[in-house]
Amino acid sequence: MTSKIIPSTGLESKDPRFSALLSIVFAGLGQVYNGQFARGLVILAGTLVGALGFAPAGAAIWLYGTYDAYATARRMNEGAIPYHESSIPSVLLFALVWLFILLLLPAAPEAVSGVAAGLSWR
Repeated sequence: MTSKIIPSTGLESKDPRFSALLSIVFAGLGQVYNGQFARGLVILAGTLVGALGFAPAGAAIWLYGTYDAYATARRMNEGAIPYHESSIPSVLLFALVWLFILLLLPAAPEAVSGVAAGLSWR
């Protein structure tokens, strides 16, 4: 016997397209909208680390995050996975983290080259 999760009602539904759009604009924000703050941080961190190390890897993680946000919202609406409530403070906090990172990005190449110079095999 298998247990089935009851699909969410119209009042408790996520918009998969909106979730994907949020993830396109800010990597991980679609996950936060879906109520998965930690997962959003992982997508954000993976995208940034991937982009700094090898740009196509960062882009691949960002695209995966967009697909994941869409698919997760759809599965929540179908009742295939548990529904997670969205939290406006979480979304705002995540957006602030993103903006802070954007402010630090101009210094990133110098920081990476400084770390790489310290790790060279002289």
